[in-house]
This record gives sequence, structure tokens and C-alpha cells, in this order.
Amino acid sequence: MDQAMLSVVRAVEAGATTIKGVIDATRLSRLKIERALNALEKQKLLVRDGQGFRATGLPKTTKPARQCGSCNACCDILEVAAVDKPVNQLCKHWQTGIGCNIYDRRPQMCRSFVCAWLQGHLDDEWFPAKAGIIVHFSQDAVNVTVDDHCPDRWREEPYFSKLAEWSLNGIRRVGNRGYATLIVSGENRFLLLGRTIVPEPTLFGTAFLPLTADTFRFWRAASPEHLRRLHERVAEIERIGQEFGSCAIPENEDDDPQAPYRPALLRLSGHA
Repeated sequence: MDQAMLSVVRAVEAGATTIKGVIDATRLSRLKIERALNALEKQKLLVRDGQGFRATGLPKTTKPARQCGSCNACCDILEVAAVDKPVNQLCKHWQTGIGCNIYDRRPQMCRSFVCAWLQGHLDDEWFPAKAGIIVHFSQDAVNVTVDDHCPDRWREEPYFSKLAEWSLNGIRRVGNRGYATLIVSGENRFLLLGRTIVPEPTLFGTAFLPLTADTFRFWRAASPEHLRRLHERVAEIERIGQEFGSCAIPENEDDDPQAPYRPALLRLSGHA
């Protein structure tokens, strides 16, 4: 069962009965959801009838490996727009000693959310109430949200090394199977490239080149066209490196390269 199917399964188990409900819960595209639903139906793990979707005979591995217990970090740290809950502010519907006072009618995001610790992917050092860090997986990212009472906790060990490992795994995956590792800490946003931290990555993307096995030179794109040019230059750097054994990498993080790239790179590298 792939990640999209697992995400759909969790959404249906949590109460999503329509395509819109599954989209809201998983943030997957309609096409990916339809493919996952069709595959689940063929495996007789899900049925569709006049009342919507219904899970049947799902593998035990789709259920959380742990219980939340005393932890209410997701009700405190995460943003839940459906109940006007901002990030790093305890939900107004949470009551000490009672828990969620709208549990039976809680939003779909709350119903379907399962953090990585609850799934059993992380050891007890990552228990959200202890770590102040919530990790959850989406289709194309490892998402890390940090309690503003310990905004730099993710930079500490054992957390940072694990996040760097996930980042490298996501970078090395081929094509659409790759994923990003994203950190939200208060008002700050970071993209992790191995052990290299990219502050405030833009919506247009980040081009990068390896410097060592786990560090990178990066350029944040200011537009789709800028990202295209950055990728073209990265490709040329790699080609020159293969031909000559080395190629200098431009130092300016925010530069905007213009074609042709090769002559300037050859001069910079001393190969001209």
C-alpha cells in the first residue's frame, strides 16, 4: 500500500465519506485520490455506496501504533483554520481534564491527523509533549512544526540529525517520489537540505548543488522563470564538472543567472 492509499485510508477511517472530505483531509489531488480509491476497492479494503466511502478489512498497520495519552501538542502547536485556531496557541475548544469539547464534531483535519510519533516512526525522544516538535508526513513533504516555547529545539540532537537524514533521503529519491523537509518555527520557515538550512524558502522553489555528502549550495528563486534559469545553470555546472573534473560554483545566493551560462562558468573555473 503506497503513501497516497494510506493517507486516503486514514481519512476514511477518521470519517471522510466524500471526495471533498478526503481532499480536505489529505491535501492530495483529486486524481491521486481517485486512483487510491480504485486500488483500495480492487483490494476489497474499501467500498463505495449511496452513503459514501466505507473502510472494510483494513490492515492493522494503518492504525496508530501508539495512543496520545497526556499529549495535546497538536491542539496547541498546529494551526486549524476550521476553528480559527492559529499556530502555537491552545485551541479554545480544549479543556483541562476534559480534552476536546467538540470531539464528536471536530473538523476533518483533526479527525484525520496522525503525527509521526503516534504512527510509531519515532522513538520516545520525539514524544510531542516532551520534544515540543510535531512531525507529520504529507504526500511530498516531511512537515515539522515547533513549539514557540522552544523555537530552536529542532536544531538540537537527536532531532537535527534525524531531520537531516530524512532530507537527504527525500533529495535522493528519483522524480515525483522525492519530498522536501520543511520546518515551521513561530513566524520562521526553513527548508532543510541535508545539514544545510535554507531560511525563508520562496514559493517558487530552491535550486541547489551538493558541496559535500550532506551540505549544499542553494539559490532561492524569485519567480518560476528565475527557477528555470537556476536549474539550467546547475545542469551546466554538472556537465562542466564531468568534462573538466571541477567547476566553480557561483557564491552569490541571490543572483539571477542569464544564458549563456557555459562561457561565464568556464572563465570562473579557470578552464577558459
